[in-house]
Amino acid sequence: IGRIAGHVGSHKFDLNILNQYAWAQDRLMSTFKLGDVMAGKKLVFFDCDGVLLDSNGVKLAAVDHALAHYPQALRDRCKESFRLNFGRARHWHFEAFERLIAPRGPAARDFVAASIARYEDYLRSHYRCSAVVAGAPQLLALLQEQGVTCFVVSGGKEEEITEALGVSGIDRYMARIIGSPTAKIAAINALLEQHDCAAAQAVFLGDAIADAEAAIACKVPFIFVSGHALVDRSTLSARWPAGHWAVEV
Repeated sequence: IGRIAGHVGSHKFDLNILNQYAWAQDRLMSTFKLGDVMAGKKLVFFDCDGVLLDSNGVKLAAVDHALAHYPQALRDRCKESFRLNFGRARHWHFEAFERLIAPRGPAARDFVAASIARYEDYLRSHYRCSAVVAGAPQLLALLQEQGVTCFVVSGGKEEEITEALGVSGIDRYMARIIGSPTAKIAAINALLEQHDCAAAQAVFLGDAIADAEAAIACKVPFIFVSGHALVDRSTLSARWPAGHWAVEV
């Protein structure tokens, strides 16, 4: 990843400035206005947690709640796995937790289903109350004014995301909200085809390795939203392919 060109906001979308990095080439690039970078796009894909909603902490707390009857050391290992693989479907996560915990006896028979039920029970009480990421409504309003079509493409459960964005009021800016069980790569490719949009005419804003992987697989430029991310830029850039366009905001 290249060096920083000035200040990168750590807590909000800054509509006036975006620092661009040559992630693979390790050279300093120019500074652009975020609105200008996105205005030329036909489609914009947003992840939800950590990008539109300040909800990453809620998801981590839900994991802790789901696994509360296991020792703290095991819960911490599971939460570290969750952090590094944030953005994947919950069934994927709890199957990974099952391998880490190796439950025995009656709990082993329905570990994944029972754990997901407790996880979702916590989210029903807390997720819809997640605050909107500062600057996100202004950015969405700007894109709407410029005729850019916006979508949510998330690994979270679609019904939960739809409800939470409805509570916040920013669902009105979205042409469609897509979540689990639809995979991110499948969703992005389908939307590109439906809207006759070349990959270069779109952009994906995400905060997780899973988001970056989806952008790379679909050949869509990627904006890493770092303010609430559970991983840092170096985690993504370590595996970044040469020539794929990416910036951080």
